[in-house]
Amino acid sequence: MKCHTSEIDIETLFNRIQSDELNLQPDFQRGEVWSDTKKKKLIDSILRGWKIPPIHVIQTSDFKEEVLDGQQRLVAIRDYMENKYPIDGGIVPLSVELQILDKLYFSELPNEIQRRFKRYTINLVTLTDYLPAEPAELFFRLNQPTKLTSAEQRNAFIGKPRDQVKALSKKFEELGANKESIGFSNSRMAYDEIISKLCYSIENKNISRKITSNLMSDQYRSDIPFSDKTTKTVGEILTLFLNSVNQIYDFKIMFSKASVYSWMLFIKKNNITSEKLAELISLFEFSRAFVRSGTENGILYSELSEKYSSLKNEYPFYEVMLNIYNQRASMGSTDGSSIVIRDFILNTFNKMLFNKNDNSLKDFIFEIKKRSNLSEAIDESIRKNEWGENF
Repeated sequence: MKCHTSEIDIETLFNRIQSDELNLQPDFQRGEVWSDTKKKKLIDSILRGWKIPPIHVIQTSDFKEEVLDGQQRLVAIRDYMENKYPIDGGIVPLSVELQILDKLYFSELPNEIQRRFKRYTINLVTLTDYLPAEPAELFFRLNQPTKLTSAEQRNAFIGKPRDQVKALSKKFEELGANKESIGFSNSRMAYDEIISKLCYSIENKNISRKITSNLMSDQYRSDIPFSDKTTKTVGEILTLFLNSVNQIYDFKIMFSKASVYSWMLFIKKNNITSEKLAELISLFEFSRAFVRSGTENGILYSELSEKYSSLKNEYPFYEVMLNIYNQRASMGSTDGSSIVIRDFILNTFNKMLFNKNDNSLKDFIFEIKKRSNLSEAIDESIRKNEWGENF
C-alpha cells in the first residue's frame, strides 16, 4: 500500500464532498456521531490557525475517494459551511477575535474571515495500490480505543502547575514509590493525579468539595502556580508517607489511588512520627484487607491479628467502620463525601489506637449508642464538626 501526503484547502475538500467525489460515509465508518459542542471546538481550532490531524482517504478504482479516517472532522466542516450551527466564542482559552464572532454562522462571517477559513489547509493522506485487508488494518490501528486519563489530558497544559506536579511526582518516585512498594506505578500518570488533587485540596483548604476534572483543568489552564507553601507541604507529606511505608515488613499492602490520597490527607492534618504512622497504616490496612477478604490467610495469628482482635473487642463497631471505609474507597479519590468519610474514619482510628481518652472519640461513641447506626453517627459527627471544611 502506498501513502501519498499532500496539503488541501477546506474549500477544495468541501467542493469534493458536495460533488460526491469524496464519500464521507463508506460502509466501515461509524455514522455522524459528533455533538455540536465537539464540532464547534474543531471550527474554533481552524479559526485560530491551529493544526488538526490529517485526513486519510482511499482512492477507489474509479478514482473517487472514500474517507478512511477523519469523517467526523469533515462532517463538522461541511455542517458549519452549510450554516447548521454557529461559532461558540466562549471556548477557552478565550480569544477576543472569536468572542466578536460568537453565534455567527458561516454565511454571516466577514468575507475576509470566510476566505481565510476556506484557504485553511489540512494534510491529506491518500492510499493507493493497497491489498484488500490493508486499509481496514490501518483504520483499526488509527482508531484503537485509548481513552486518556484526566491526568494525561492535563499534561498537555504546558505551564507552572503542571511543572510543579511533575516535579513532585518525580520526587515521589525517587523516594521509592513504585508498584512493588505501594501497589501501583505511575502508569497513566497515576501519581500526578493524586498529587495534583492533594495540591488543590491544600491550596483551597477544603476536602469536602468534589474535585472534578474541569476544576483541575481550569487550574492548569490558568497557569497560576500552587503556592510555595503548598508544594513544600506536599513534598513533606510524600516523604513522610514513603518513610513510613518503607518501615512496614509484616504485611504487604496494596494501596489504591483513593487510599494513598486519604493517607496523605491524614498526614497533612496530623503531626505524627514516621514510626507511629507506619504502625497506624499497617494495622488499619491489614484490618480492612482482612474484613474485605473474610478469610484466614495465614497471617491471622500474627501480631497484627492480635491487635485487630483487641480493637474489635474494645470497639464493637470496628468491623462495620472498616466496611464503610472499604465501600467509600471503591468510589475513587474524587467524590467529596467519600473523601470526607474516609478522612473521618482514619482520624477516628488514630484516636482509637493512640488517644482513647480524646473527647471527640467519646462524643462519636455516644452518637453510635444514641442512634444504633454507624453510618448515621458518622454523618452526624461530620456535620457537627464541619469535617472537611477549613482543611
